Amino acid sequence: MAFEYASLKVLEVLLRRQRAMSVEELRSDLARHGFRFAAGRLEDTLGRLRGQGLLETLVLAGLGQEALASVAITAKGERKVRGIVRF
Repeated sequence: MAFEYASLKVLEVLLRRQRAMSVEELRSDLARHGFRFAAGRLEDTLGRLRGQGLLETLVLAGLGQEALASVAITAKGERKVRGIVRF
């Protein structure tokens, strides 16, 4: 399975913070490191990582739409990052 470098960077940022972050905090932290995501692309990436069990997300639902409130790395995500970085 191919693992995008951008996805790895998302996991690294969350691992370094060791706490849940809002999507906007994550977006600005990634931008400081040169990773700028087009509209919707970060949310798609977070959805894929969540589907793999590497992230936990808090979703706010209301007024007919859903929005990600916060994102945190899971223990499985931490192992994945450490395994790739060690390689």
